[in-house]
Amino acid sequence: MWSMGGIIAIVAIVMGCLTSIVKMIMRNKSKVHQSEISRLEGELSQTQAHCQRLEERVAVLERIVTDSGFETQQEISRLG
Repeated sequence: MWSMGGIIAIVAIVMGCLTSIVKMIMRNKSKVHQSEISRLEGELSQTQAHCQRLEERVAVLERIVTDSGFETQQEISRLG
């Protein structure tokens, strides 16, 4: 039969192995999350740059449409 000391030793070894396995899993998940964060940061940066370009284009279009010369040209086009 197993002595109490032998059982405690086996439990300690098993717990040590489980702790090591859990630590490895957590480190791996952390790496996966970090790569996902990096990918999303890059995507966010691209989206922000695209949004900035669109805002600049809208500002140009607003200037064109509100320009009195544009309105005159539209009226001439409608008459012709």
